[in-house]
Amino acid sequence: MTADPESRLLRRATAVIAVQVAAAVAATVVLVSVLAFSLTIRAEHRAEEHTVRAQTLAAGADLTGTEGVVLLRRAPDGVVTASGGTPPAVLRTDVTGLRPGRGNVTIGDRHFEVYVVDRADGGRTVGLLDVTAREESGERLIESLLVAGLIGIVAAASVGAVLGRRAVRPLARALSLQRRFVADASHELRTPLAVLHTRAELLQRRLDRDAGPERIRAGVAELVADTRALGEVVDDLLLSAELSHRPAGGVVFDAGDLARELAASVEPYAAAQHVTLRTDIGAGAMEVTGVRSSLRRALAALIDNALAHVSAGGIVTVAVERVDDRVCLAVVDDGVGLDPARAEHLLARFARGEHPVDRPGRRFGLGLALVQEVVDAHGGQLRVDGRPGHGARFTMLLPAGAGVG
Repeated sequence: MTADPESRLLRRATAVIAVQVAAAVAATVVLVSVLAFSLTIRAEHRAEEHTVRAQTLAAGADLTGTEGVVLLRRAPDGVVTASGGTPPAVLRTDVTGLRPGRGNVTIGDRHFEVYVVDRADGGRTVGLLDVTAREESGERLIESLLVAGLIGIVAAASVGAVLGRRAVRPLARALSLQRRFVADASHELRTPLAVLHTRAELLQRRLDRDAGPERIRAGVAELVADTRALGEVVDDLLLSAELSHRPAGGVVFDAGDLARELAASVEPYAAAQHVTLRTDIGAGAMEVTGVRSSLRRALAALIDNALAHVSAGGIVTVAVERVDDRVCLAVVDDGVGLDPARAEHLLARFARGEHPVDRPGRRFGLGLALVQEVVDAHGGQLRVDGRPGHGARFTMLLPAGAGVG
């Protein structure tokens, strides 16, 4: 499955941050390693040079070497003598071929720091210091620094990936909220606009038939009411963005009146689909406390969902009743029904029923998810009931007289 552009962008941003952190650590490790290695080797090399030079210049007739320095002396007649403990391979060194002053020489598999002094009598004194151990130690140090550097780079890349994910998490949330808001707005504006369009068409037909002014005024009043509802949807979408961060202020209103008002508004649209829209409002007070526009859009989403699953000639009923300390707002249809096992799945965002009726316009499956959010925000419960081929019932159970606020 191909990832969406936002996911690819976030993964790319995370990878860039990880690479940049790893590169910065790698550059730091290399710089520090080179500096430390250079200073260490340089200090050791200077110490060795000072030692072999001092011992060679101070060598007496007995050629007593100290601090690991081997001394060789070539007499004017060519005879070579050496200090005690001189390795045989060193004794075979061609003293004549060495240049005066400081230098380096390899004898066998050993490396020496060498200092040569030509004496006034024509002879020559040579001091040699075995530096093989120091060079091998330097090689091991380089290998250790490389290994430590690679481990550090890998660890830095891992830490960079973690920091990258944390850094882009707010961006991911912002993109998700933006995409969600656009989807919600698209879904919520679709039904009111369809109703508004149907109302305008009916008004146009009345005008075409030279209807009386009273019917025209009534149609215009209905259009004004629908546009007001459309504005409330937009306001509610903006308010819903803050719903998860702070409690919403609620007002007391009658759920029965809300159901009657909404059914009257949607009835022309239902009639255009050849579906009968009914109301069944119980007796007595049906007061709830909450955000009226939010509950209106939730009930509108349930009606819209029912209309999408009812064939021509079907019936959709909006029922309101008081049950103990709760007010039940239900939308019942005699459409294609649903599988109870899939009820929870239907409440997920972008979920769709298996057998929607073919209606004009595209459905996005956002309605029931929005209803669940609104009901949760009001401290209520959403129930889904039905059977395949026997219609469905969606019920919002809200605390009577007490919701959010």
